[in-house]
Amino acid sequence: MPALPALLLSIHFVLLLLTTAPSCHSQATVLSSVRMAAILDDQSVCGRGERHALALARENINSVMEGPSRARVEVDIFELQRDSQYETTDTMCQILPKGVVSVIGPASSPGLQLNCQSHMRGEGGEEPIPHIKIGPEETPRLPYLRFASVSLYPSNEDLSLAVGAILRSFGYPSTSLVCAKAECLLRLEELVRRFLISRETLSIRMLDDSLDPTPLLKEIRDDKVATIIIDANRLRLLPHPQKGFRVGDDISVLQVHPHHHGLPPSQVR
Repeated sequence: MPALPALLLSIHFVLLLLTTAPSCHSQATVLSSVRMAAILDDQSVCGRGERHALALARENINSVMEGPSRARVEVDIFELQRDSQYETTDTMCQILPKGVVSVIGPASSPGLQLNCQSHMRGEGGEEPIPHIKIGPEETPRLPYLRFASVSLYPSNEDLSLAVGAILRSFGYPSTSLVCAKAECLLRLEELVRRFLISRETLSIRMLDDSLDPTPLLKEIRDDKVATIIIDANRLRLLPHPQKGFRVGDDISVLQVHPHHHGLPPSQVR
């Protein structure tokens, strides 16, 4: 789970700040728990993975932070059933009075907490609490950048470097990049540039989500492409076996789109 190391680091960092910083009062106050909130808005397999990552992070940190002077981490999870600014703001208004030290998520709406935080600060004079972004890096939204101090998703450059490292471990096989939108070429710009200045083979194919992908897959198979890099949202690229077509056991598939929800193992051969 790629987001887990950054999640562990971010929670651990907040915990260390709160439990080791000297108190400004004459008598130090020992915290028994540090409460955080997480807003999850992904109902798919990835959403369940985020929930498991949070639970594992909490257990790992609590297992190493022992002793009477160390606080335990507690994470309250709130789920959004639909993409609604009203629902997100209402959820934030429920979270902030609970005294949480930071808010993780939601993935698709990193800036929607602003209105509620401004309202709370105006009434109680409180400072905004840290917000940890778990959404992918796409087109930067300049007004929202300052509200997301930590991103749990890799940058576009890191993604290109990671895919390049995988291809290097494969011995730089013939590769085809399948894109549903032209913006994928910008997202993987570093990867494409590395291929252009080398002798390795990279073909780029555009896929219309409204069309049957079988002809494109047959074309890739006939060209004896060894690796397919898929950059498409919820792409049903690999047909079911009952359609009479399999990509082949000798083809590796790398899914790199940030909103990918996984392919059933029965579809990957």
